[in-house]
Amino acid sequence: MTVASSTWLITGASSGLGKSLALEALKTGHRVVGTSRDITKAKTACPEFSAKGGIWIELDPAHKDAQDQFAKCAQEYDVDVLVNSAGYAFIGGVEDTSETEVRDQMEVNFYGPLRTVRACLPIMRAKKSGHIVLISSGAGYVNSRPGRGTYAASKFAIEAMHESLSHEVRTLGIKVLIVEPGAFRTPFSTSIRNPALFEKGFSEGYKGTAVDQMVSGFRQITSISDFAKGDPDKAAQAIVQATATGYDYLRMPLGTDCVVELENRIGELQRDLEATRAIATSTDVAGE
Repeated sequence: MTVASSTWLITGASSGLGKSLALEALKTGHRVVGTSRDITKAKTACPEFSAKGGIWIELDPAHKDAQDQFAKCAQEYDVDVLVNSAGYAFIGGVEDTSETEVRDQMEVNFYGPLRTVRACLPIMRAKKSGHIVLISSGAGYVNSRPGRGTYAASKFAIEAMHESLSHEVRTLGIKVLIVEPGAFRTPFSTSIRNPALFEKGFSEGYKGTAVDQMVSGFRQITSISDFAKGDPDKAAQAIVQATATGYDYLRMPLGTDCVVELENRIGELQRDLEATRAIATSTDVAGE
């Protein structure tokens, strides 16, 4: 089957799933514009991108003026597919995490994607076509484990925006896809941040608790392959294929681990519903 060529705009295209997606889209015959905060580092990290025809643009979605810059980029290159892949994870207990650290996480994982989406929508609406792809996380809907509240909150929030958006643009020819990867073999763990106030990443009051286990567990990772089974290139192939052949779902979980977690989450929600059904139905106005 011949797939029509389109223009992809990918944030965080120099590493992780963003890099795999950029190379897969180029391989499939699409034009790809990749953004990075530092083009020099991006070219070093992913030299094959430029060699295969990729276009680097130095843009940071976390900057407050990023929407205007992305709007110019979207118009200049007539973007068909937007992929928000840039982001990082903050791991730390709720009590130990400062408000500044929460705001920094939201600036990158929530406001950044929101700015690029708002920048690209006018172009897509005018063409009555387009794809908006959010690279979220299994933490974005499936679970919020100890020590991951700030990260999960950023993903919960941006997924809510995309879910609402999917209904708003459904009749405008624009599709929204939320990708929820589990643990994949990417350098993602190397960019993890912890509460700066504490040398070990947690306060003394949380020593020996679930927060200690989560923070220490990530800090002790020596090889991503020890726990991550996901292949980023296979994930990229699945996403590119979906945009080419069509899809009738909003969320795309990736990785066996994410499927297991999703099934567990569905079970937890079902148990809560059954445990509170009588309470819920007893609070209506009597006789109506």
